[in-house]
Amino acid sequence: MNPVNTKPYELPFGAVWLITGCSSGIGRALATLVASKSDQRLIATARNPSDLSYLPDANPNIVKLALDVTSPGSVNAAFAAAAEHFGKDFHLDVVVNNAGYSLSGDTESATEEETHQEIETLFFGTARVTTRAVEVMRQAEDHRGGLIFNISSLAGLCAFPGHAYYHAGKFAVEGFTESVAREMHPDWNINFCIVEPSGVRTNFEGHSKAHTKPHPAYAADDMPARKLAKYVNQGLKLGVGLMEPSAVAEAIYGIASRGERVPLRLPLGAVAWKLAQSKFESFLGELDAVKGISAMGEKI
Repeated sequence: MNPVNTKPYELPFGAVWLITGCSSGIGRALATLVASKSDQRLIATARNPSDLSYLPDANPNIVKLALDVTSPGSVNAAFAAAAEHFGKDFHLDVVVNNAGYSLSGDTESATEEETHQEIETLFFGTARVTTRAVEVMRQAEDHRGGLIFNISSLAGLCAFPGHAYYHAGKFAVEGFTESVAREMHPDWNINFCIVEPSGVRTNFEGHSKAHTKPHPAYAADDMPARKLAKYVNQGLKLGVGLMEPSAVAEAIYGIASRGERVPLRLPLGAVAWKLAQSKFESFLGELDAVKGISAMGEKI
């Protein structure tokens, strides 16, 4: 199996960052952090550029662009506008695919439009920006290489009731990223990191969360999704286990700037790390239980 991220990554002086979904949450926190670094340059994007008014207008190192990741034309236009802004020496050093939202509720009641829009945003949007970024990074003659962060979630590692299509999108991001990372030639020095945060303070507020219509068959209080929702809502009210977006931004910037090998996966938060550990330990037990069946007469 082709190894990934084999060399230490050095964040260059004057690095260009492209971040999607900068209107709120992790994207906004990371854009704010990068903008505060005098030796870094920033392409901040959002579906509505007016949501980027928190960033200065007069700084030539910062460009604010409209970008709807569900539209191939919008993605192409944003890359073209970024190249025009920075001129003939345009290159990308760090790309952060952050745009997305959660679709929760009873899976049986989800509409075709809701499910397609969710996967279009979480997965195909990430795939579009990633493939364009790889093209720019590998073609840069004097500046080949870069780092692509694809924001997944604890939901890309573990699945819970009532979020089936959100999990599907994040699981897809994980598999896609790992596969593409293994396609890279080591000489290209293109690195990938799948970021897997647990609860972030803005994840379940406002436009970052959509709900399917409730289904009567799943309405009882003892249904798994209802029990989980009650537990989560209690935790949200108390702020238990929630990370600040700024903490996630600092972790991402730290991975990019520390001058070490980039991890392919980065669970963030004690909850994410512990649940990931629990999942894989449980899976090993389940794997051992079916060893005889899986072997199909062969020696394992």
